Parts: sequence; C-alpha cells; structure tokens
Amino acid sequence: MTTTVSENIRALSRAQKSRAGAPLYSRVVNRPVGRVLAAVAHRLGASPDQVTVLSALCTYTGIALIALVRPTPVGAVATALLLMLGYALDAADGQLARLRGGGSKAGEWLDHVADVIKLSTIHGAIAVSLFRFTDLPPAALLVPLAFGAVQNIHFFSYILTYQLRYQGGTPLARDESRPGILKSVLSVPTDYGLMCLVLMTRFAPTVFLWVYGLMLVGYAGYVVLALPKWYRDLRRDAR
Repeated sequence: MTTTVSENIRALSRAQKSRAGAPLYSRVVNRPVGRVLAAVAHRLGASPDQVTVLSALCTYTGIALIALVRPTPVGAVATALLLMLGYALDAADGQLARLRGGGSKAGEWLDHVADVIKLSTIHGAIAVSLFRFTDLPPAALLVPLAFGAVQNIHFFSYILTYQLRYQGGTPLARDESRPGILKSVLSVPTDYGLMCLVLMTRFAPTVFLWVYGLMLVGYAGYVVLALPKWYRDLRRDAR
C-alpha cells in the first residue's frame, strides 16, 4: 500500500537519530526540513542514494559558484540557499533509508564520501573567492585555510568516535533534558547550517571575514574540548 507524505512524516518522527548535542540549526531547521524531503522522496519512489546524489549536486554547484562568481547581495543569498538545500537533502537521505527499513553500507559510504568532498573543498572555494574578488590582505586567506583544517579534524575524529562507540549503528531519538539543548547551543560554531547563513554576507567581505573568523575561533575551541572528552568516553566504554 502506498503511503502519503503526511504518513511518512509521522513514521519518520518515530525513527529519528538522537538530537543530543546536535547543533542548533540542524536540530531546529535542517532535520525537520530533511524529514519532509525524505517523506516526499519516499512518495515519489526515490532511493536514498538518489537523494544523496541530488544533495551533492546542489552542494557542489554552490561551492563552484563561490569560487567562480563575484558575490553580489542576491548572488550570495542564492548560493547560500543552494547550499542549505543540499544540506537538507543530506539529512533526508538517511531518514529515507530508515523509512525504507534501513540503509546499506554502500549508501553510508556514498553519504560520507559526499560529505568529505564538501568539507574538503568549501573553504578552499572561500579562499579563492577572497583572493579573486576582494582587496583584503593576503593574510586573510589564512582564515579559510585554518577553518578547513579545523573542520576536517572535527569531522574525521567525530566519525571515527561514532563508529567505534556504536559499531556503525544509529542511536535513535530519546527523551532529552535541558543539558541536551544546552549542548546544542554550545555546539553552534560547528554548525554547517550556520556557516551557510554566514555565507550570505560574502558581498560585504570585511563583515563576512569577521563573522566567519569568529565562527572559526568558536569551532576551534569546541574541537579542543571535544577531542579529550571523546577519548575519555572510549576508555570508559572499554571498561
């Protein structure tokens, strides 16, 4: 029997990954939007891999536009919205897989590889944009280069920790207390969705660089605190 979009959304609400510690934009905006997109994709008969590919196309197009096109107010906003759509579709592919009864190792591999390509290129594209389209001093290029390094350290160490703790499984939604929400707020600098919003200011290079740089400082601080915690968690799990 074919299910409706609303029925799919209700089913997905009962099979969400835990929101504990998820950054605020992901928690409040991206996962709910991804849930709707997953429900629509299921109604249309799309596969999780097809949604992953569509997400990648949106994201990589946005990254290319950052590097190749001089930012204007309209262009910067449009590019950021394209990246946000790619991010929502990235949330939708995993939710669609759960709605269909579970994903595959190949699908998880494709999803992670798409994320790796995104995170390995977006800050380079920002550096290219600053170099080509602004009069900022060359030292400004160190900000996106440092951001790329910090984000990749976070991504790979988080994925490794996740795999070691859950053996590839997915912890589902559970009742959360106030500390879970507080952690989401504290992890705001790591939020890719927030970075998409910051990218809307690229038409004002100085403003963008200050906000982007502050986000980098917060992100680096989060990673410095998270790495020893994850190490301690793994040692505790081994006891």
